[in-house]
Amino acid sequence: MNHYRVGSRFGVFQAIGNDELFVRIREIEALETLKNMSKSRLFVDSASDAVTDTVENVGDAVDDPSAAAQDLGSGFSRLLKRLGRMSRNAYEKGRSMISKNYETKESKNPSVTGSNLAKGLLGVNRAYRELARELRIDPYTRNAPLRTEIEKMASYSAAGSLGVRTIIPVLPILYGAGYLMAVSDLVYNTHPLDLQLQNEASLRNMGISKKWIRRFMESERHTLTTQTRIVTSLERMDGVQGKSILVRVATLAQDNSDALFFTRMIELLSIYHQQRASLKKFITTERIPFAIAGNGRAIVMAPFDYFRWTRKGKEFIQHLDQNISGKTAHRELWITGQISVAARRNIGKAGWAVFDQAATRI
Repeated sequence: MNHYRVGSRFGVFQAIGNDELFVRIREIEALETLKNMSKSRLFVDSASDAVTDTVENVGDAVDDPSAAAQDLGSGFSRLLKRLGRMSRNAYEKGRSMISKNYETKESKNPSVTGSNLAKGLLGVNRAYRELARELRIDPYTRNAPLRTEIEKMASYSAAGSLGVRTIIPVLPILYGAGYLMAVSDLVYNTHPLDLQLQNEASLRNMGISKKWIRRFMESERHTLTTQTRIVTSLERMDGVQGKSILVRVATLAQDNSDALFFTRMIELLSIYHQQRASLKKFITTERIPFAIAGNGRAIVMAPFDYFRWTRKGKEFIQHLDQNISGKTAHRELWITGQISVAARRNIGKAGWAVFDQAATRI
């Protein structure tokens, strides 16, 4: 993987791999847009009138749910289901924080209006996602400065009124417009707790065990967006055996770049299944899983930026040969980036068909 150190006026950001670099640049552009927005006259006017009834609405919803239900309609019943997803302690903590803010002058400052529960009740989560959509960034980004700026804007309900518009494509998925739109709609339009429940239900319907669903959904390395991308990919591989192998592999991510690596790998396998040849089953190895297609070919998707014929590169191919030996004579290695001349030659001699720039060739 390529390693990058990205300097900006917002600080220095690290990126491992071209995909993560793509995300970092997008986030820096979003920060610049948000900073410019905060200086605009339109923002000042919007902020001055925003969140005036915030505290009273929260107090009504917490202290008199039945009355709030009449005002919020079906939305409140959905909220109760979401609250059921939280522990009782988390709910009480959120209620306490809301009450504290309600009773102090802090409540006048929308940037400190309490807990995630309060924000959910106020609809800030929706405003946050709408603003993230306009900025074309992951609403569940781990970029702390960016999250702070979006939360500030969303607290003023600025997402719809400030008219943010960019031409940057959404999410670091460089293929399959229909696929991209399906994931984007889920991520941006669905309440986070609803989306989590939906992902869990989809995994159960695929026959994934409770143990691996729990580990996958509780992974600290995956955001709700990468989890949704993976679940959507698995859903689109109808009839393929061994999907649990890909879920287990995804839980092995040690950092954010690993999470993005596994997400891309699973997405590419899904696109291959839909557009090139139907996959039959997945087989695990110690390093990377591979698929057996209906036509008998073994398919390995490797989201590498650059594959060189080094000692590690040679060991990687030997490891795959040992696991695939006897299963099929036809093997395909797909690289998302580039491959060196020496690597292409030696891998070809080992009996592999090699494809680089996989995202544009599947």
